[in-house]
Amino acid sequence: MALTLLVFGLLAAPRIKASTSNLVSAELYRQAALSSGSFVSILSGGDALALQKKAVALSKISDSRITVLDARGKVLADSLVMRRRSASLDRALVLVEVPLKNSAGKVVGCLRLAVAEDRAASVIVKFYKSLLAAFVFAMIAVIIASGVLAQILGKPVTRLTGIAEKIAEGQFPQVILHRSRFEVGRLEEAVEKMSQKLADNFQKINAQKGQMAAILSGMAEGVLAVDQNGRIILANPAVEKTFGILELDILGKTVREGIRNNEIADLVEEAQRAQHTVEKEISMIMPIQGEFIAHASPIQDRAGNLFGVVAVLYNVTEIRKLERHRSEFVANVSHELKTPLTVIRSAVETLQGGAVDDRAVNRNFLNKIQKHSDNLSALIDDILEISRLEAKKELGPFVRLDLEMLVNRALDTVAESAKQKNIIIEKHCDGGEKSISGIEDHVYRAIVNLLNNAINYNKAGGRVDIYCNKTDNKIVVKIIDKGIGIAERHLSRIFERFYRTDAARSRELGGTGLGLAIVKHVMNIHGGSVTVESVEGEGSTFTLVFTAAG
Repeated sequence: MALTLLVFGLLAAPRIKASTSNLVSAELYRQAALSSGSFVSILSGGDALALQKKAVALSKISDSRITVLDARGKVLADSLVMRRRSASLDRALVLVEVPLKNSAGKVVGCLRLAVAEDRAASVIVKFYKSLLAAFVFAMIAVIIASGVLAQILGKPVTRLTGIAEKIAEGQFPQVILHRSRFEVGRLEEAVEKMSQKLADNFQKINAQKGQMAAILSGMAEGVLAVDQNGRIILANPAVEKTFGILELDILGKTVREGIRNNEIADLVEEAQRAQHTVEKEISMIMPIQGEFIAHASPIQDRAGNLFGVVAVLYNVTEIRKLERHRSEFVANVSHELKTPLTVIRSAVETLQGGAVDDRAVNRNFLNKIQKHSDNLSALIDDILEISRLEAKKELGPFVRLDLEMLVNRALDTVAESAKQKNIIIEKHCDGGEKSISGIEDHVYRAIVNLLNNAINYNKAGGRVDIYCNKTDNKIVVKIIDKGIGIAERHLSRIFERFYRTDAARSRELGGTGLGLAIVKHVMNIHGGSVTVESVEGEGSTFTLVFTAAG
């Protein structure tokens, strides 16, 4: 107790001294402000004696040194001239200066009040005296309380000791001995039960604390709790990861200081002030970029007293991204469907307008209708296909497949279109088994899509080479063409849905804009990958990597 009071006294003394100095400064400033008007009046009259008397009078009232200076800093009056010099004023001073202004607002002088800083010493002495008195009183109280408790708690022990002594001397019959042993046993049993109960309670508390920590650690949502003073008392790992902080570093700080996010801090303060749940969607750039829904709720007891606020952060970045992709997908599908329908409608209207009677003209328009109907049908099929791949529904079971057999089947499918453009296709596959686990139709569809692109975007009389080789536990299929190639700026986006490097040419060739997106989804489902290398004007190389079946 003595050590605690000593440490407290040493820590409190500088603060008391500083606080006393501030109070003295404030009091001097107030007295200077109240007296400045009378000094301005005396200065205006030019009466030096009256000015000196006024300075001495104010010095007696404020118990300070009063100095009056003119606008150039020359001393016009000083209370020490008429008063005996005080030893305390020779030490460090607390100074307050107030400008003296006339009715026109012009500074005609300065009023200075000064007192020694030693005034704080008397306050500190009083503080130490009070502290000593409190210590003495506390020690007396402890001694008295200890004596009372010793008497109360010592009676059973004293009684049992006396009984034991008398039994040893043979003064008590055996029944009293048994009774004494019974009382001692009951006391030991009660102590043991109490100890066991305390141990059980501590164990339950630790178990509940562990369960809460496990639940908070397993939550994907960020949980931040503050007390009634707005100080952070809990932050789960999701909050630490989101804001790049550690819980131990921010405990006891405000939300604004701890996580440095004004929007969340404002939300917590609003929930605490309004005492009802508030919600807001926020976007963050630092330390991570994302979109969140922040939900802040006050914590109250049954009497309505506020304990604090709990803020929960839901990361909706992926949801918002999916919503944007869905909107883009719907817009792209609408556009892609509208293009062939517009051509078909235009052709039908032309035929209805009289062109149907001209055999040369109507055959041309019927061919256009047929072509765009086929494109429309292919587009719908691809949309349904990519929807199934994304949803991973109705895909069928994975079975053991011979990849080289699927390559041969795909080559047979595109042989006619290659022949029409006089394009040579050569297969280069090393020997050995090339088995993978997958869905036959989808793997075949991916290879056919790449071969069709290699033919459609090739030059007449060009060449396409397809390689299939096994390395370790990987089977690699490469399709290389010497066609028009792809500009570097398009390479990062060609696997996106409906992305075309040349929209007009793609539609003319019957492309739906979904072929490469389907290839990417097929490879993802089969645990593989697809990459592209291309130089504009020189050709492209698409690479499929599968995992060999065990």
